[in-house]
Amino acid sequence: MSGFDYVEEAMFGKSIFKNESSLYPEYVPPELPRREEEIKRLARNFRSLLGKEGSFSVNVAIVGNAGIGKTNLCKYTMKRFESTANSRHINVKFLYYNCHSFRSKTAILRNVLSEHFHIQSRGFSDEEILDMLVKRLTKEDIRLIIALDEANMLNSEDILSIFHAGEYFGSEQSMISTIIISRPTEWKSLLNVPLSGHIHDQIDVSGYSRDQLLEILEYRASMALYPTSYSDETLNLIADICASSQNARHGLEILYRSGKLTDLKQENFIVPDYIRAAKADVYPELRRDVLSELRDHELLAALGVAKKLSLKGVTSTTVDDGYDSYLLACEEHEEESRGKSTFRSAIETLDKVGVIGKSVGPIEEGKRGRRAKITTFDIPATVLVERIENILSKPRDSKD
Repeated sequence: MSGFDYVEEAMFGKSIFKNESSLYPEYVPPELPRREEEIKRLARNFRSLLGKEGSFSVNVAIVGNAGIGKTNLCKYTMKRFESTANSRHINVKFLYYNCHSFRSKTAILRNVLSEHFHIQSRGFSDEEILDMLVKRLTKEDIRLIIALDEANMLNSEDILSIFHAGEYFGSEQSMISTIIISRPTEWKSLLNVPLSGHIHDQIDVSGYSRDQLLEILEYRASMALYPTSYSDETLNLIADICASSQNARHGLEILYRSGKLTDLKQENFIVPDYIRAAKADVYPELRRDVLSELRDHELLAALGVAKKLSLKGVTSTTVDDGYDSYLLACEEHEEESRGKSTFRSAIETLDKVGVIGKSVGPIEEGKRGRRAKITTFDIPATVLVERIENILSKPRDSKD
C-alpha cells in the first residue's frame, strides 16, 4: 500500500464507531441519566428571572468531585431553560466560560461584549465595560446568566464583583445572574463570608454508584458504537473499574480509548485486554483536555518539572531546581524563557488545575525553615512528559 492508501484507509476504512464525538469530554448528550432531581432544582432556582415585573439576580453554586457531570448538568439545564424562555418571548441568554481559558473578570466581560454583543471594549476599564454591558442588557431587556466553570481559577473578589454587577440596575431589577462550578476542595478555599452571602443555593452533586455508571455507559455506548462491537461484559468491566472513583468521565474515556485501540488493530470487537490497556493510560483526576487549555509557558513549566521528576530516585523538586529544568525545556523547544516570578505563577496555576502538587516540608535536617516541594500525585511524570511533548509538537494558537 502507498502512503495515500494508508491515509485513505484511516479516513474511510472500517470503524466500530458510528458517532465518535459523542464520547468527547465536551459533548452534552440529549439526556442526562440519574440527574433528574438536580436538573429540576437548578432550573427552579432561576424561575424568578421570568417575572414580568423585573427580577432579582440569582447566584447558584454547583459543587462536586471531578468527572461526575457538573458541567453537563449546567449546560444541559440552562440551554433548555434559555430555549424555553425565549419560546415564550422572555429574553434569556446563557453563556458558559471555562476559567482555565478566561482567567479574570476582565477577560470574561470583554468576551461577553465582543463575541455576543459585538461591542469592542479594548482600552476601557472594567467599570466602563460593565456599564456598556448593563446598558445593552437594559435596552434589549435581556436576562444574562453566566456560568463560571473551574471558578477557582478566578479569585473571590472577581467573582464577587460579578455578583455586584447586578446592583447597577438598582434593587428592583437585575439582569446578570451566575452559576459557579467547582470541586469541593477548591470551593472551600474560594468561599469567604462576603461570597457565601450572595449564593442563593449550593447544589452538591454526588458521584455515581456502580449500577448508575453502568446505565450511563450503556446509554453512551449505544450512541457512539455499533452494537456488534461490544457486549454487556465489556461495559460491566468498565463499570467495575470506575466504581471506586464514582467518576463517569473516567469510564467514558476508557470506553473511548479502548474503542480507538480496537480500530487501530483493525478489529471489530472491544476485548478485555484493550479495556485494561486503556485503563493504564487514563487518569481520572486529570481531564483529557486540561493540558491543551494551558498557556505555552505553563506547559513548558510543567514539562521542566516533569522531566526533573522522571529522573531515577527523584520524588520531588524545588522551585529553584524546577526553574532550571524549565529553562532547559524552553531551550529544547526554542522558546523564550520567562523570569522566575512568572515560573512561580505557572506553578500555582498547575497546582490549581491538578497537573502537579505542592507540599511544604523542612529545608534540611538541623536547619530552620520550610520549603515548598513540587511533585505529581495523580499521573506518572514520564506520562506527563509524553503528553506535553505531544501537545508542543503540534501547531496550535499561541496561548501566551
